[in-house]
Amino acid sequence: MRGTSRLALRLLYREGLQGELRWFILALALCVACVVSVALLADRLDAGLKASGREFIGGDRVLVSPRPVEPLQLGRWQQAGAKVQATVSFNTMLFHGEAFQLASLRAVPGDFPFYGTLKTTPEGAVTPGTIWLSPRLMALLGTRLGDELEAGNASLKVAGTLLEEPDQGFSPFQLAPRALVHVDDLGQIGALLPGSRQEWRYLLQAPREALTSLDRERLTLPGQRWLTPDSGESRSGKTLANAERFFRLAALTGVLLGTLAMAIAVRQFAERQTGMMALLKTLGATRGSLWRLLGSLLLGLTLTGGIIGLLLGFGVQALALSLLGSLLPSELPPPSWRPFALALAVALFVTLMLVLIPFLRLLRIPPLKVLRRELDADIPSWWGVPVGLVGLFVLVWGFMGDALLALGLIGGMGGLMGLLALLGSSLLRLGRRIRAPQPLRLALAHMARERGSGLFQLAGFSLALLLLGLLWAVRSDLIGDIRQHLPADAPNRFLVNLMPEERIPVLALLKEAGAETSDFYPMVRGRLTRIAGEAVAEEGRAGREGIERELNFTTTDTLPAGNRITAGEWLNGPGQVSLDAEVAARLGIRLGDELGFTIEGRPFSAKVTSLRAIRWDSMRPNFYMIFSPDLLEPFTLTWMGSYRLPNGMQRAELQLVREFPTVSLIDVDDLIARLTTISAQVSRALAVMLGLVTAAALLVLLAQTQASLATRRNELVLMRTLGAPGPLLSRMLGWELMLTGALAGLCAALVAEGCVLFLQQWWFSGSLSWHPSLWFGLPLLGALLVTLVGQGWRRHLLGGTLGGRLRGMGQGTL
Repeated sequence: MRGTSRLALRLLYREGLQGELRWFILALALCVACVVSVALLADRLDAGLKASGREFIGGDRVLVSPRPVEPLQLGRWQQAGAKVQATVSFNTMLFHGEAFQLASLRAVPGDFPFYGTLKTTPEGAVTPGTIWLSPRLMALLGTRLGDELEAGNASLKVAGTLLEEPDQGFSPFQLAPRALVHVDDLGQIGALLPGSRQEWRYLLQAPREALTSLDRERLTLPGQRWLTPDSGESRSGKTLANAERFFRLAALTGVLLGTLAMAIAVRQFAERQTGMMALLKTLGATRGSLWRLLGSLLLGLTLTGGIIGLLLGFGVQALALSLLGSLLPSELPPPSWRPFALALAVALFVTLMLVLIPFLRLLRIPPLKVLRRELDADIPSWWGVPVGLVGLFVLVWGFMGDALLALGLIGGMGGLMGLLALLGSSLLRLGRRIRAPQPLRLALAHMARERGSGLFQLAGFSLALLLLGLLWAVRSDLIGDIRQHLPADAPNRFLVNLMPEERIPVLALLKEAGAETSDFYPMVRGRLTRIAGEAVAEEGRAGREGIERELNFTTTDTLPAGNRITAGEWLNGPGQVSLDAEVAARLGIRLGDELGFTIEGRPFSAKVTSLRAIRWDSMRPNFYMIFSPDLLEPFTLTWMGSYRLPNGMQRAELQLVREFPTVSLIDVDDLIARLTTISAQVSRALAVMLGLVTAAALLVLLAQTQASLATRRNELVLMRTLGAPGPLLSRMLGWELMLTGALAGLCAALVAEGCVLFLQQWWFSGSLSWHPSLWFGLPLLGALLVTLVGQGWRRHLLGGTLGGRLRGMGQGTL
């Protein structure tokens, strides 16, 4: 037993520090680091949100509604023993001297909230006639404590600074800086117009038995929803949600690349140890002692790589949390043991999956192999393929929770292998026919002759480049600079809540100021309720897929700029509607279908006569649904539009909002700047994970290059023995490395582009876009990396004397 343990330690020391298993340990450490960093990040975020509990939403239950609830419903809640606080949020303009700013105003009662703390400076309750401003709004308006502000028709006194609302969470996605007023001032402000966008929140404090009945209560208005202490609504910010997806995808990519590097190392190690295993059997080693030897080696490898990976992963998640900064809750709980246990379980699973067949083959090596090299184990090596595919499926399914994505990844890898075989064979046949320098011809001849082993090498390089390229392309789609997608002349201001009688004087004022205006559109909010006679699914009611929120409806006689008819004809009669083509495809709506809608509780129907492709990044008003004028005529409409304000014309805006105080002005430049800052903040955190994945890809290249060059040993020695000069062989190896890397990059680019298009359409629900950088970057990167990584081993293969290389070949070393 002691002898077996000592032999296992010596083998671990020799192979783990100098042999192929060093790549195994490093790759395993990267796998563990990827898993533990992402698991720790998710675990601490979830624990932070759950720890907030009721304080996070401000009550035991919260009803979010686009309109006030009926007094009868309020009475039922109070009869059940619940206390109720009603708040409403809306956008309006605030004025202080010559300064003005669009603010997200929230009206709350004096005893708000039930749970949590309303943090203000100085501390105090919200009282009638006062307003509390966020620090950013205070700076934008240049106000101080005690100053008077104008909000609509009311004059309010600045009572202090609003630092934090308990139910606001940590989501950074606000269209305007925040302010608080008392609900008694709503009437005097007068900004709640029919059709304006409002969000009512009813905070409920109730005993447990009353909560049970509230959970069963059916919602009465479209767009209503219940919030519970564990709903985690604040994580609905698109960039942060996409960042979480990227972290999971990056962790999976890192694990797959690490697994590939481990597989290459195990394969090379098993091939080198067949002779030793046969020799040990001839010396009397039993199968049990060999099991203990390999088991001890396996345990040592897993522990070494696991400990290194745990330390590295903890540091990575700490760095990612610091880079995410203000996007996260202010206080996070300490990490739990679960992420560490998960990472070690993944490490053990991956290790067992990879070593099962190679180690079984080592145990079944016949002792006669010492004398007869052609003998082999009775377990075929291809048994490792189904084991690996099943393990891969389990890994992807476990990470992403989607069996379809797991099957798609396995299919993509199979497609990559087929593409490699087809493209490699075609290029090699073509290469033999071209006139080229002798080193290039020798490289092509060897690649064509060793097509089987060459395909395995190409597969390793291609998979590494594929996963790296896929991750980079997905990162660009998930987290991108919004400014890159805007036209140079895009509007930078939006006007909303214009009354019909205000539209013409507002347009005249903007024209006088030299602003370039878009078309202005009448607007009212409503819901899609029926499709081709079938009711759509809503809260508490089954039905076909619909749009589970209110939409902005408009009407116009002409096709809006940036819209293009893709099917049917533009509105030319009563009772018609034109739809966004993407929405129609998602909901299964066809030309001629009859759709049902409700506005202000009144139902009506319209026939689909056209479908439109919409350019959403034009920064002009766009609508999913445009109706013929007769359908919206019975409803109260407000107007909206956009314009581009020339530099130095801010005084005209001040005049506009003073003359029309109910109009809301949205500064898109400020919004884009804040979103860009958030995007940059998240991108820096994502770059940490991308760095881990890049390191894993380099490990694959190192392991595969070492394995591929080691197989060239005998051939190179023979060519030198027959008189081939060293410089010729060096240039031949250089051409072979460069061609292998470029071909692998080209195949990886093709498959990565297909995978990204699939993810854009199915997973991210975004528009399709090509990535030319993949087609140029991956072949170039592959050729460069494989050549640089192979440079050291190339010198090692060709260096030294011929006699030394012949003696090394006879001893089974380089």
